[in-house]
Amino acid sequence: MKLIEFLFETKLFVGTIFEIIAALFGIWYLRKSDYTEPEIRYFVYYLILIVFLEVYGYLPIWAWLEDYEIFSFYENTVFRRNLWWANSLKIVTTLCISWIFIKQIQNEQTKKWLITILYIFPVFSILSFLTIGEFFHAYDPYVDISKTFILLICIGLYYLQILKSDEILDFFKDIRFYISIGIVIWQLGMVPLGLYSSFFSLENPLYIKLDRIVHLYANVFLYSVFAIGFYVDYRYNPHKPKKAVV
Repeated sequence: MKLIEFLFETKLFVGTIFEIIAALFGIWYLRKSDYTEPEIRYFVYYLILIVFLEVYGYLPIWAWLEDYEIFSFYENTVFRRNLWWANSLKIVTTLCISWIFIKQIQNEQTKKWLITILYIFPVFSILSFLTIGEFFHAYDPYVDISKTFILLICIGLYYLQILKSDEILDFFKDIRFYISIGIVIWQLGMVPLGLYSSFFSLENPLYIKLDRIVHLYANVFLYSVFAIGFYVDYRYNPHKPKKAVV
């Protein structure tokens, strides 16, 4: 089958395997913990969503490899490329990840400002996609930069709070630390690549190869860190107090 040959040639399946591993560790974490904060539960659901989207992403690739003899409805449509859901996922990612750290901010005024930014970001992103962006053909650089800025601000304020409290003694025992490390390094590595995503076409095979390699290693790192974080958090916090789930 051409799809299987393509996956082995490009090693795309390797990234998907690590995404599945991270999602499975998250599910295991939820089942083993007496209580899990709502934002962490939603993060696990987010990882499961990533897996489903990645698997779906193989369908238009498969259709293209078979010259649209299968899944012919993708041919000559904007859905033949996966950028539309990748751009949409940026909004979901920003809201999900940012909320994990905003919930930890103790300064109420700062928290209100961050929440206001989260309300504005989806509106800004949709307007950008509809006007100056290229929703179906390239990653939107304005949304990419805004997303990175918001995530780094939320994580930076979380780090600052830890440095000012006794949490600094046990920061490595919390899943949030591993989420933050993975996201910060992934974002800083991927944003420059995303700014040139308009070059992602058959006319630029070198860029396609570069994009594939960087994404592969970045995803292996990111989802490995998530999986480790779930294990470490449960290892050091196996008896979290049971609370009402909201």
